[in-house]
Amino acid sequence: MLSLLLQAAPVTETTTTGNQHLIYLVFHADPMVQLTLFILLVFSVVSWAIIVAKHRQLKRSEQHSNQFYEVFWETKKLEEMMTKKGLRKGPASHIFQTAQQSLETHKNPGRKEPVARDVRRAYEEELEQIEYGVPFLATTASAAPFIGLFGTVWGILNAFWKIGQSGASSLAVVGPHIAEALIATAIGLAAAIPAVIFYNVFINRIRRFSKDLEDFTDDLIDRLSHEYQLGK
Repeated sequence: MLSLLLQAAPVTETTTTGNQHLIYLVFHADPMVQLTLFILLVFSVVSWAIIVAKHRQLKRSEQHSNQFYEVFWETKKLEEMMTKKGLRKGPASHIFQTAQQSLETHKNPGRKEPVARDVRRAYEEELEQIEYGVPFLATTASAAPFIGLFGTVWGILNAFWKIGQSGASSLAVVGPHIAEALIATAIGLAAAIPAVIFYNVFINRIRRFSKDLEDFTDDLIDRLSHEYQLGK
């Protein structure tokens, strides 16, 4: 198809399109191609914002939770942890605070079931916050290449239309339209590749983190039930 587009035909007029750079092509591209590039740019910007924010969030959550796990297992009684104000950050700490509040609510008589329900609900809420935004990376990874392909197909169709309009198939006529079409594919891949890489990275980190947090949640319920003599 490209060979048909690029077949040289004798033309007498000169043009400066051969010297036009990529930015010029983008700003003078077909409106549909520009819309495609704008959508891909939005996908890319949002994806990178999620990547940076999620990396920071996971790093802080892992550090705070690991510190809390150490204190949790070193402390013989949970009452001692309840008096420590330096452990108020991180998902594990938030789950523990929920357990503390639920214990105060259901201590007369002490019942395990409502406390365990509140603790597990807190675990699910913390996990939901950790996972927030990550599915958008998967959406970008799967949709961006196809959006870029749409821009490419549209640009090539526009190139064919220019050939029919001008009656010439020289590179000077069709070259800019093919170039703007390929730019759409390139930007689509540029948005999709980082998204799919970091999606897999975050999914693996979240899977390990959620497993540790779930184990902590189960251990916390068991210790609460044992130390506070919670019934069913």
